[in-house]
Amino acid sequence: MTCVLGWELSLARAALEAEGFVVCCTMVSSRKGVKGNESRVIRQRQTGAAEVELACSVFKTDLEYQE
Repeated sequence: MTCVLGWELSLARAALEAEGFVVCCTMVSSRKGVKGNESRVIRQRQTGAAEVELACSVFKTDLEYQE
């Protein structure tokens, strides 16, 4: 299984699905609730023979981004 920590969520999901895994995503946020513009994988865990759980959080990666 490819390590996708730090990857953008859609790319991570596509890579793991291409390897034959069923991917489940859980969104995680800080109590402060900082707004962002890009979901990144912060945890990866194999939950079954062909199942992977990804924990993702939104980060502000574009300094020009305003909501």
